[in-house]
Amino acid sequence: MIPRLFRPILAATTAIMLAAASVAGNDIVKKVVFPKGKNTVVYRGKLPGEYAAYHAYVVKLKKGQRLTVTLTTADTDASFSVYETKYLGPAEDLIFDSKPDYRQYSGVMPLTSEYSIQIYGPKNIDDKPSRAAYSVKITVLN
Repeated sequence: MIPRLFRPILAATTAIMLAAASVAGNDIVKKVVFPKGKNTVVYRGKLPGEYAAYHAYVVKLKKGQRLTVTLTTADTDASFSVYETKYLGPAEDLIFDSKPDYRQYSGVMPLTSEYSIQIYGPKNIDDKPSRAAYSVKITVLN
């Protein structure tokens, strides 16, 4: 039995965990797999419906490889970012931070690692999500 003193703390902790799980539950993470002999792949989906939710496409790259990403969608608020996920710290892991008017990125990767291409829907918490269709084209060159 839980003493009365700890019940409010337990209730608050549970509420916070459930709220975090509901936001995280909207995220989608997919491993990027290139067709045999190809260096380009296209994924399609519907934009995330929640502010700060994202669809992540994770790809392993070697230092010096060029990553090119193109996002195509009718939603003018949609954007994407590229993060290194294994070695760089929180203040250093952002490789590319897109604004809604920038729909393409191309750059040479700084180290051999795993990278996450994250597609976002609403840019502000009060924006109505469109859930518009999108495609993301991912190309890797040696």
